[in-house]
Amino acid sequence: MAGMLAARVLSEHFDEVILLERDQYPENATPREGVPQARHLHALLARGHQIVEDLFPGISEDWCQAGGEFLDVGKDFAWRTPKGWGVRFLSGIRMLAGSRPLIDLVIRRRLEDVRNVAVVESAMVDTLTASDSRDRVTGVTVRTPGGEVQQLEADLVVEASGRMSRAPEWLSALGYQPPRESVVNAHLGYATRLYRRTPNQGDWRALFVQAAPPGQTRAGIAFPIEGGRWIVTVCAGGGDHAPLEERAYLDSVRSLPDPQLYELVRTCEPLGPIIGYRRMENRWRHYEGMRRRPENFVVLGDAVCAFNPVYGQGMTTAALAALVLQDCLRDPARAGMAARFQCRLARVIRIPWMLAAGEDVRYRGAEGAKPGLVDRFMQWYVDQVMAVSTCDPRARLALLRVFTMTHGPQILFHPRVLGAAIAWLGSGGKKAANGSLNAAEIRKRHSVAPL
Repeated sequence: MAGMLAARVLSEHFDEVILLERDQYPENATPREGVPQARHLHALLARGHQIVEDLFPGISEDWCQAGGEFLDVGKDFAWRTPKGWGVRFLSGIRMLAGSRPLIDLVIRRRLEDVRNVAVVESAMVDTLTASDSRDRVTGVTVRTPGGEVQQLEADLVVEASGRMSRAPEWLSALGYQPPRESVVNAHLGYATRLYRRTPNQGDWRALFVQAAPPGQTRAGIAFPIEGGRWIVTVCAGGGDHAPLEERAYLDSVRSLPDPQLYELVRTCEPLGPIIGYRRMENRWRHYEGMRRRPENFVVLGDAVCAFNPVYGQGMTTAALAALVLQDCLRDPARAGMAARFQCRLARVIRIPWMLAAGEDVRYRGAEGAKPGLVDRFMQWYVDQVMAVSTCDPRARLALLRVFTMTHGPQILFHPRVLGAAIAWLGSGGKKAANGSLNAAEIRKRHSVAPL
């Protein structure tokens, strides 16, 4: 995702863009080896969808024609938070419902239509090449499956190869100190299975039962994808990994604090095996902190910051990185562009990192830096807003805007939201309800006045 969106941005600034892909692309929406998490749920959040639509006008229609659909996050998504069910209403915030291979396939087809972008498959990048002084990257060496090595020259090299990026190794080979890393690991693991969708499953189109660490370490989600299927994922943290054996998997779903997800998997037809994934630590490589760096080389996507994927921030953060790259390339002063890009990208990463890592440190046995005073206050305050959001639609709308990355956390301090949180605290929590608006109330209310 990061590489495709970056290539689209680069196409506006360079005569030729070469996208080096280590895999062979499938012809349809099937998972591939280079995206090992593709068999699990992916979310293109509202802000990410906006950016991709701007880069590829009309792509939303393409996704729908390929089998995807859009959900209203406030109305269609039944979300049980640690404080109770979030109140439901028409929010106007849309989320694409589709598998990761489908999302990729549609973007890839649109990218292939960009005249100055060429895709080279089965190409593994071995090293960076540099000027004699090594202060400027001049290209890469590429190895084909047959073992042939080719050198490609470039005015700019963008590294977007994901969580297993070899960029620190490449920089070390050129004599640079690799970036320091921040890691927060809650030892989570999840298990996913596909089911055939049946009609009238509930008054919702997607269901999420959120974990509440350190006490409640399990979460579960059912999400609609193309082909009339549910993708159902159970996640557990603190070393309590979701099981892959049939009976244990069902028991883990049944152990959730609400029975609706269990009723779904109990009554729907499974369409394949249970698949696990456990590479879920948050890892931030601080390229913005490098004292020395070569020119003409930037890093983005999971290669810079890989989040615990359970929060669904990765693709949208990759889209935001493409915007940062676009802004930096529009700056006529190209000298120092790499350093400016990495610093601006770090500011973008800060908020999703706070949300993901700040939640993961709540699990018992979590490894990594503990939150500072400001982060602990934000954790506490978000908990209060979350409680209010079980009965106050405006508080819920503010949370949804933060979680879908259309707004920053500052919207949680809007006077309406802050006032509701203070009133809730003053009442000792008695004003928080543990239910959602029923269907009649949703139709009557239609939407919530904007903050």
